[in-house]
Amino acid sequence: MHKTWDLIRPTVILVLVCAIVSGLLALTYNAAGVAELANAGYSEEKLAEYAAVALPEADKLEQVEVETDDKDLKFVYKAANGAGMALVLNVKGYDSTKMVIMYGFNADGVMQGVTVISDNETPGIGKNVVGNTDYLAQYAGQTADALNVDTISGATKTSGGIKTGAEHAFALFEELSGEVLG
Repeated sequence: MHKTWDLIRPTVILVLVCAIVSGLLALTYNAAGVAELANAGYSEEKLAEYAAVALPEADKLEQVEVETDDKDLKFVYKAANGAGMALVLNVKGYDSTKMVIMYGFNADGVMQGVTVISDNETPGIGKNVVGNTDYLAQYAGQTADALNVDTISGATKTSGGIKTGAEHAFALFEELSGEVLG
């Protein structure tokens, strides 16, 4: 019996130490507000940068909490001056980690612009789409019932993903605009 305890004692001690350290780490994580920061959206400077492309008429974007079960919707913002709203979505492109894209709409539901916030698309192929301001500019002025955007040959998954994201954003605009814009 004494020999058995001598054999398992280091394992028991290690498990206890791990449990205590994990508990302390969780407390520190929550006390420091790291979880809240991860869900807080973007800084004012970054929002101004993104809004300049996605919703150029907006003076300032303010985050809005909405009721939805949509797992691809990251954030919803409304323009402080009433110029419209912006939706930040996780969008599937070529890379499985998904792109994060902001789609901007005026109050009438006309898309004002698109900006890619982050991506892991293939350098030289998909990156040529997400960084192509002429390609992304074709989304401005589009409406849900007449979305007419070309895909880029050789990067059809990336450009198709942005278009699919736009279609999803239009549907979300319809669902949430009353709640967000009043």
